[in-house]
Amino acid sequence: MVTTKNFGALNDKTAVTLYCIKSGKYSANIMDFGATLVNFICPDKNGHDTDVLLGFDDVTPYTGSIGYMGAVIGRFGNRIEAGKFTLNGKNYELFVNNGPNHLHGGKVGFSHRMWKAEITGGSAVTFSRLSPDGEEGYPGNLKVSVTYTLCEDGTLSLDYLAVTDEDTVINLTNHAYFNLHGADDPTPVYDHYLQIGASAFCDTDDHCLANGNILAARGTAFDFRTPRNLGDSIKSDFAPAKSTGGIDHNFVLDGSGYRQFATLYCEKTGILMTCYTDQPGVQIYTGNCIDPMVGKNGKTYCRHGAVCLETQGFPNSTSFSHFPSPVLKKGDVYHHVTAYRLSVK
Repeated sequence: MVTTKNFGALNDKTAVTLYCIKSGKYSANIMDFGATLVNFICPDKNGHDTDVLLGFDDVTPYTGSIGYMGAVIGRFGNRIEAGKFTLNGKNYELFVNNGPNHLHGGKVGFSHRMWKAEITGGSAVTFSRLSPDGEEGYPGNLKVSVTYTLCEDGTLSLDYLAVTDEDTVINLTNHAYFNLHGADDPTPVYDHYLQIGASAFCDTDDHCLANGNILAARGTAFDFRTPRNLGDSIKSDFAPAKSTGGIDHNFVLDGSGYRQFATLYCEKTGILMTCYTDQPGVQIYTGNCIDPMVGKNGKTYCRHGAVCLETQGFPNSTSFSHFPSPVLKKGDVYHHVTAYRLSVK
């Protein structure tokens, strides 16, 4: 069942609507500003409804650049070196908004745009928009949609679809901040256990930019092939963790096609999140730059108060031919699916 309610308004008085999907014991709420996932709620081991996402009670805080919480990121998620790339022999320059680099679509990326919403099923909502040629410096008119579907088993799927009338680059993801304690107990995720099917990860420079090197995870603090305590990795002396103040790296996922790629577990609530994707990578980000801020229900969010699992193509893939290509050609279809399933262990 899908219902709607007002979620506030933008500075220009544009009304923002929250689309509320209920399926069995689970619910998910998404707003049309940024096609942003606002709530994802499940019962914990004691039967208490628990919202596992950091976020806010109305649209206003989302309009600032507060970590892109829950938003769809585009046209290109993650970083592009110096905001420049070459495609078909032509040079393109993008807005530089993260040190010397371009991040998450630029000055006004997909995360800060209004999307058209349509209820497309009993438990599904599709958000769509046209990103015009030249928006943020990208070539081609890009028609893009994301469909959120919530199943009775607690699976929330995100189905991304895009086509272009001119060759372009694209890398869509969602920037949800997960804390399995629940939004009402947003303490650091040090006690969460993460497992990722990834034997390697992308090295970064001093600006968290992928530098082209792929490092083996085996035997390091970033070896999550078996469940590993996040606090141990975040606080470790491992150089990549120290350089970013935690984890902010793209992990190279094993296998191909749609498959389970990760689990996240919190013993305190008993909540287990099982993650699936057909993407080649996932950016694990442990909220290293969260400044104290007031979130849902007046709770204060803090550094390391969440973990993001941003499924994606590789960051800075416009710079390296050995990374999966981010090019979407005219006439081709960009289609990817990611899903998060909540349960109790």
